[in-house]
Order: sequence, then C-alpha cells, then structure tokens
Amino acid sequence: MRVIPTSLAPWAKAAKGGHHPLICHALDTAAVAERLIEPLIGPRCRSELRAAFEPLGEPDAWIALLCGLHDLGKFSPTFQGLNVELALERFDESTAAVLKAVRKRSGLGGRVDTPHGLVTAMHMKDLLLRWDASMDTAETIAVALGGHHGHFPNGAALRQARREINNHGGQTWEGWRDAFVREVAAARDLPDPAGLSWWDVHLSTAAAVGLAALTTVSDWIASDTRGFAYADPSDPMTYAEEADRQAAAAVEALELRPWSPPASFTALFPKKSPRPVQAVVERLTADRHEPSLVIVEAPTGEGKSKAALQAAAALIDNLDLTGAYVAMPTQATSNQMHRELEELLENLGDDRTRARLIHSNAGEYLAELNLTPTDVGRDDPEDSDVQAKEWFTRKKSLLTPLGVGTVDQALKAAIRSGHFFVRLTALAGKVVVIDEVHAYDVYMSTLLDRLLAWLGRLGTSVVMLSATLPSERRSELVAAWQSGLLRCLPRETPGLEPFTEYPRVTLAGTGKPVVEAAGLSELNARRRLRLTHVGDDDVVDWALDQVTDGGCVAVMHNLVRRAVATHAALEERIAKLPLEERPRLIAINGQLPAGVRHAVETELKAAVGKDGKRPPRMIVVSTSVLEQGLDLDFDAMLTDLAPVDNLIQRAGRVHRFSTDPSRGEAVLAITGVDDTDKGPRFPRYLHTVYAPMTLMRTWALLRERTTLDMSAEVSSLVDAVYGPAEAIVCPTGWEDSWQVEAEKLAVQWRKSEHDARLMYLPHPTTVTHLGELTTHGKSTRQTRKR
Repeated sequence: MRVIPTSLAPWAKAAKGGHHPLICHALDTAAVAERLIEPLIGPRCRSELRAAFEPLGEPDAWIALLCGLHDLGKFSPTFQGLNVELALERFDESTAAVLKAVRKRSGLGGRVDTPHGLVTAMHMKDLLLRWDASMDTAETIAVALGGHHGHFPNGAALRQARREINNHGGQTWEGWRDAFVREVAAARDLPDPAGLSWWDVHLSTAAAVGLAALTTVSDWIASDTRGFAYADPSDPMTYAEEADRQAAAAVEALELRPWSPPASFTALFPKKSPRPVQAVVERLTADRHEPSLVIVEAPTGEGKSKAALQAAAALIDNLDLTGAYVAMPTQATSNQMHRELEELLENLGDDRTRARLIHSNAGEYLAELNLTPTDVGRDDPEDSDVQAKEWFTRKKSLLTPLGVGTVDQALKAAIRSGHFFVRLTALAGKVVVIDEVHAYDVYMSTLLDRLLAWLGRLGTSVVMLSATLPSERRSELVAAWQSGLLRCLPRETPGLEPFTEYPRVTLAGTGKPVVEAAGLSELNARRRLRLTHVGDDDVVDWALDQVTDGGCVAVMHNLVRRAVATHAALEERIAKLPLEERPRLIAINGQLPAGVRHAVETELKAAVGKDGKRPPRMIVVSTSVLEQGLDLDFDAMLTDLAPVDNLIQRAGRVHRFSTDPSRGEAVLAITGVDDTDKGPRFPRYLHTVYAPMTLMRTWALLRERTTLDMSAEVSSLVDAVYGPAEAIVCPTGWEDSWQVEAEKLAVQWRKSEHDARLMYLPHPTTVTHLGELTTHGKSTRQTRKR
C-alpha cells in the first residue's frame, strides 16, 4: 500500500518545507547510523552489537535500519493530531474522526498526547514478535529505540500506551506503520524483514546501550536541517541515495577522526628519558591486546601524568580505539591539563587533533583567556531533549576523540539520568584516564565504582593515578572494573594479592591482576623532609623567618578565610620591612576569577615552576589549590593539618625538582592544630572540609614524628590512617573525642554511600530490563556531595 507522507513536526512550519517527512528522516537517520557505528561505538560493544544481528546478514545495515525507525510512533493519531488542520490536509477523510478525537482540548496546559517514543516502542515490540523474535529481544530493541529522547520506557508505561487505542490508532494505523517499515527497508535495499531469522537475534545489555546511543546521536545529526535539506519523499529509493550522500558529509563534519599518537614513551615525549615508573608502565602496556585497567601509584614528581598518556597511547594503538578522555579532580586542574595536551599535540606536529576542554565553566575560562570557544564542551544537558541535541551538535563534548575535563563529566555516565547511554558509549571507545583518584570522598567514590563496572562491561580501558592510594581502596577499584569486564559481582572477581612495595603499578584484565614494584627517580629516592609544628599565632613569623636569607616558601591553609587573614597579616608586616628585604607576596585560592587565577598560575610557574627563574624571596599564600595540578617547587612549606594523603601531596611541592644541599633542609611545618588534654583542637568550620576523625588519626600518627621519608613511608602512612581502627592507637586522653568522631565518621560514610546508591545505575550484571536504567531519573548535577 502507499505510504502516507507525514510530517516530522507538522506543527512547525512543515508546509513551508522546514522539516522532513517521516520517511526522509528515517532514511537520513539510518544513513547516519551506518556511518557512525565505527567512530561512535567502542570495539567490544560494537562487536556484541554486530554479533546480535549477524543471523540476519549485513548486521550494520539492519542496525542502521532500526535506528531509522525510532520515530515510527509519530505515524499515529496522537502525534498527527497535534495539528489537526495540517494533518487533515495529508490524510483522507476516513481518518478525520480519529484525529479529531485525540486533538488537544482548548484550555489544557501542556501536552496530553502519548509520547511518540512510547508508541514506537509498543509497535516495534509487536512487530518484532510477529517476525518471530523472542520476547526479550523484541522488548530490548523496542525500548532502546523508544528511549531516544533520553529515558527508556518501562513496562507500565508501555501497557498504558497500549490501552489508549485512539492515541496509537488501533489496527488501521498499525497496518500503515507496518507498511512504512517495509518501505524504508526497501529504500535501504534490504529484504522484507518478516522473512529473516529474528529468533536468532539476541542483544546483551551492552549491545542495547550501544544501540540506544547510536539511535539518539544519529537522530540528533539527521535532525539538523543545515545538513539535511527538505526533499520530496515521493520516491524513497531515490531519496535514500541522497540521504547517503548527506550523511557522509554530516559525519565527516563532526571530525570524529581517531587520535593516533605514537605508542612509545620516547616517541611521545622525545625530549624526556623515561623514569622508573614510566618504564614499568610502558613495558606492561606495550603488548596489551585486551581491555585493561592500569593503576599507577607513585610520589609527586615521578611523572605519573606522562605515564598515563603513554599508557593511553599504547592502548589506543593496540585496541584500535578512538582516543582518550582525561578526567581531573577540579576545573583548575582540567584547565592545566588542557594546556599540557595542547602543548603535546603541538610538539608532535599533530594539527588534525584538537584537545577539547569539557566542564561547566570551560567557555567562560577560555573566553577570559581570549581563546577560541569552539574547543569547549559544557556537557550539561538536563532533561530537555533540545538542550541535549545542542550538547552534541554544537559542543560535541565527550564524543570528541581527545577530551580533558572534570571527573564529574565521566561520573554523570553512572547516574540514572537522561541520555546516560550516550555518555557511556562516548567513553566506551576511548581510554579513560582518572587523575588524583584518592581525592574523592565516599559519595564520589561510590559513583566512581559503579562507573568503573559499566566501563568494564563495555570493554573500556582505564588508567588511574594516585600518589597516596590506600591498599583497600586499590582493591575496590580493581574489583569494580573487573566485575563489569567479567560479568560478575565485585566480590566474585579474582582479587588482588597483598603488595606493600611502593611505588607500584597494578595491571588488570580478564585474568588475575598483577602488581609490580617500580623504582624511584634519583630525586625522590633522596627526598626527606623535616617535620615541625607551628602554632597559629606564629605562622607569619615562620614565613618571614624562612625567607630572611632568601628562598621561596608556601603557606597553605584549608579555609579561604584563614588564607585571607594570613595574607593580610603578611602584607602589613612586609610593608614595614626595608625595600631590599621585602619578599614577593602572592595569593591564590579557588575563589579567584578564571582569568586572574590563570595569571597567578602563570606567574608562579615562571618563578618556581620547572626551569623557572626563582626570585630572591617569595611567599605564596594559598588554599589547597596548590595541592594538585601545578608543578611547583618550594624551599619550605607550612600547611594546615590535613588528612595524611593530602599532606603527602602538599609535601610533594617541597624540593620537587631538586634536592641540592645548597637549598638547605626541606621543611614541612604543620599548623592549624592544637593539642589539649582531651584531644586535638582544629580551626572552626574545618569539619566542613575534612572529617575530624581522619584528622585525628593523621595527627596521632605524625605529632611526635620529626621526619617524613617520601621514598619509603608514603604507603604505610596512608594505609595506617585509612586502614583498620586498630592500625593507630588512640593517644591517652583522647578516648572520648576519638570514639565520638569515629561514630560520626561511620554514620557520615554510610549516609554518603546510601545517597550515591540512590543516584547510580544498577550494576550491569543485574539489569533485566532497560527501563531499570532510567527509572526515577536523577539530576546529573549531583556528582558531588552538596
């Protein structure tokens, strides 16, 4: 029978040629989808998706056809009735009564029609069952296509849609939709689907996620009238050829060309000699031909970031991946890494690849620096499908082959939210690098574990970096990722053997994980700091005394108000000194505007960065922003007491590039804590930043120590603070406060874990229906504990 041409959006100027008829859009979407299978979907997910449709022959063609049928539900009275007058011009009089019956009554606010995605899912399920597909296959494919606006239809919604006969049109409209499907298949030069072996088609959850993402992204691209001009659909066969041509141009314009970096360390960084950790990472990843998890633990200054990029380059080459996403803990560290990636591309002479900056303030940051905003991905669509289309078509975001941004942009893929499957699929074909993995609290760590399980299930390789990762946490990360890869629960994974040597590199794949020790560079092998305690009232005197005979020191506070007060006090004291004795005084904290912050960072790198020109005297007053990202080298540091892992990170900024004896003794002074008979006393409001119990355990461990050996003690100190309760003996007199704070911390951890569980996706091994993945959807803004 003749296919009735219907409008993609009949209420939106269709009569003026502003939108395609449905058959054109179906052909456009199918043509785009066939070209996106390779660049969009990661190798393992793509393999499972193709294997599912292999029984039909030409799996890519059938996958593409299904993507093209995503708007089948618009071929229904409920959708066409949104503009009855226009619809009646396109349909014969026999349908007028049905269209008028479902038209929206005047005075009603909002839309009351059955969403067309539900009608698509309902019809596709019935159609696939008539083609002899199994119930599971029919429902999975139907829901994947019907969820192209971000949320998968669940069983209750489908049953409700089926009961609303006037909305979907009953048998008459069902017959028209069946004919529409056959017409689109024929235009794509495919046989009648009803005669094929659909009973042999079986989709895994991973394949369904890939199909849903492919459908959605192809729909977004094919909906862009700049690439797909209006055409007369009276001859679908002819139009299919035009759709192929337009799709080829549209996909090419996306610049989804894989990043192809050199795989060896010396080729990637020709001016560098690999340090011990980097050499181990290169050896372990050189011949890896299966998805891998790499965890690098080493002190500051051992080149973990470069090791991660080399590991990513090797895995990209070995596994035929599209690129990498580098996830940093903060926007500031993301901005810093973005600059480093751009420098790397420039040094490699790679003018085909762009490193895109992806976080919520990326546009503002680049604008303040007078840089092009085209490299920005804000990556923050909420529930609006219009916003989601813009997120992809104008920003590209996580889909770009080489991106750097906050870890939040990756964690959003683990939250039950609209289009989570696009985010997951965008990461699946890349190596995901996660820096400073120790820096995330219980809430974020719980989300991270679930993200790792899904990345493992999709065959995504991950590289994780930390200077100070507790052993138990390392085991949890490996188990989370392997549980996805091996399709089991975390407790069923092979598990890590105890390993105490440090630095170390952990490598996991389908077999039992291995851990290898790595040596230290000459710098860290000799780095030993003197520990001292300074009272709050003596901070200014300490800083001025340190630079009396010259030198560059840092004063780092946990709270902005403390940093501001110290800076003001130093300004006052410095103003009274003779001009020739006045040190340069610099302030930096996270509340500075992006442009000002960048200017200060540039000034610091020029002074105390690698190959910087060190001033005679300098004092830098900061918050914890100096703890991560910037490679700076101070002669001494005074820091507020912080958890042991944070202190070690900060200590890594002392004698970072040189331990030459002429620089004097490396000193780490601790302030912001006063001992009392009943336990330590901390500054007001510090509990909003760090858990008092973690601070107490850290102080109990360090209060009587006079040295910190960065080559031998890091791992044992971290394991003691974050290990079993008995790992640190409660000092005499602290018992009551120790018990109170321990109980508070346990409650806080349970609450944070519970809150994260409410947010995240089900574990991939437990999913029985795609609808579970978006039921009770959550906001992607909640990647961090408020």
